[in-house]
Amino acid sequence: MGIVSHSEDLATVVRDLQRQVRELRRRSLFNATISSGATEVRTPDGEVVVRIGEIVADGRTGHGMEIFRHNGTVQGRFYDTADGSGSWTLFDEAGNPIVAEDANAGTGLARPLIPYSWTRWADLDDPPLTTGSATYELLARIHGPKQHARITVQLFTDADTDTVGEIILTDAGIQAGPTVYVEPGGVYQLLAADLSGDHETWKRLDVQGRVTGGPGSIKAAICHISGTPSTT
Repeated sequence: MGIVSHSEDLATVVRDLQRQVRELRRRSLFNATISSGATEVRTPDGEVVVRIGEIVADGRTGHGMEIFRHNGTVQGRFYDTADGSGSWTLFDEAGNPIVAEDANAGTGLARPLIPYSWTRWADLDDPPLTTGSATYELLARIHGPKQHARITVQLFTDADTDTVGEIILTDAGIQAGPTVYVEPGGVYQLLAADLSGDHETWKRLDVQGRVTGGPGSIKAAICHISGTPSTT
């Protein structure tokens, strides 16, 4: 009868277990299911950086992900509940929501609060930006840092009887975007264009107008200006 070396068998088992542990450490986690609780990613010092799984927020329990700063405050939370009442929110270090979706409406933002624009009725009844020039004349100048790929300017345009004209937006002296055509009869129109330059470059954009036909003047009022996303 042969003699089995149990110590050798044990050493083989240990080496095999060590190999499997090393392999598990190298592998990514695929197709994982977290049925209860949460999985946390921690720093070597034990600070939670990311929590994935069960999330308790706003008195509701759902599943999703939380991202933490090193001081323990929540930086972002993305979760949903069984009844679809979850949401996503970004927080400042004091815990205030600074960017969030409107989960109640199911569309748009809850934060930040974005202001609307207003225009005096007198400026719509008789728009203050006027020109009777046959060559382009500066009507208004827009200033601000580039934070979006495009800009959109809402205009209210009008013209004197039998008079037509054009309004353009220029960026560094070059026309940006299509021409807005102006004729009698007050209407709202959009002057939109791509913006040149790097992100947060301070821009100086000119709204210019000219008369292309008729004896009178064209008129405009700027009602609103927004940075807008790229269309391509």
